[in-house]
Amino acid sequence: MAKDWVREAELLVEEVLDREAAEVDRSGVVPPGHFDALAERGFYGFPLSEGMTPDTMIDTASTLIGGCLATGFVWAQHLGALRAVAFADNAALRERYLARMTAGTYRCGVSYAGARSAPTLFVEAVDDGMAISGTAPFVTGWEYVDAVVMSVRVTDGAAESVATLLVPTQDASGVTVERIPLIAADASATVRLTLDRTFVSDEHVIAVKPLDEFQSGRGSLTDWINGALSLGVLSRCVRELKGQGIDAYDAQYAALRTRFAAAMGDAEATYALRADIAEAAVRAAAAGIVATGSRATLSHTTAERRMRQASFALVCTTREPIKDALLDRLRPVELG
Repeated sequence: MAKDWVREAELLVEEVLDREAAEVDRSGVVPPGHFDALAERGFYGFPLSEGMTPDTMIDTASTLIGGCLATGFVWAQHLGALRAVAFADNAALRERYLARMTAGTYRCGVSYAGARSAPTLFVEAVDDGMAISGTAPFVTGWEYVDAVVMSVRVTDGAAESVATLLVPTQDASGVTVERIPLIAADASATVRLTLDRTFVSDEHVIAVKPLDEFQSGRGSLTDWINGALSLGVLSRCVRELKGQGIDAYDAQYAALRTRFAAAMGDAEATYALRADIAEAAVRAAAAGIVATGSRATLSHTTAERRMRQASFALVCTTREPIKDALLDRLRPVELG
């Protein structure tokens, strides 16, 4: 019988994440037990489980992220790394790391700084490996992960390509780390990395692909699954409003949620859906502020935290098409 991942996520939120989310927000630290609990219940490898469906993927991810944004944000990075290793061209690397990553005993972050239209991470071939130089502006989970899967722009040769590398964090040479304070999920230990010819051995090269092939294989699917972050924030805002006797947002949430499966693989539908959810989360968080009243002006109250989280979700993992769609929705209504 297939495991009920959504129910398992709900139980973890009820038993662990929700109880400690406010303290995580105040302290800026995720207890190690959060990540251990995710591993013990199989969530580090759940996307690879038999019978996984788009609905289960989104509902599970949004539930966990809604339970504790910082914990969920760190964990979600691992899922991107897991996908890269699971489909790696390097069979030896896959054999060495995939089982541990699936079990959650080897945890990873990600950086796509070399795959963007204006790349900031570059790599060149050297003896027995590659040397990375440049900047990774946002790397989440640095204090909690064993490695970072990095997409870096290859500078050798005439044609542009992207190398995807598994970069262990321990004893990495030539790396400068700067902690970045965030308005929400600050406990995620998000940092800016500056790399100066950081060596990565050939055995840690996941794949090297032409730029257009890499981008065509990543875009809309990544944007789609990243929508779980704003959906998770929205779901918590709606739930807390209902606890205050306000159910006006229930139908909107349900309608947005039902659009997810159909949007998978459709870039334009995904951009529109992501913008609609992010806008709805901000409006629901604002309603929570108003419903709470003057107490919401106090730092680290639930309503204040949700407002910060909804603002965070407006721009986190948001690319230009989603940003443009959001700005269109937030344009003032002309009075006439």
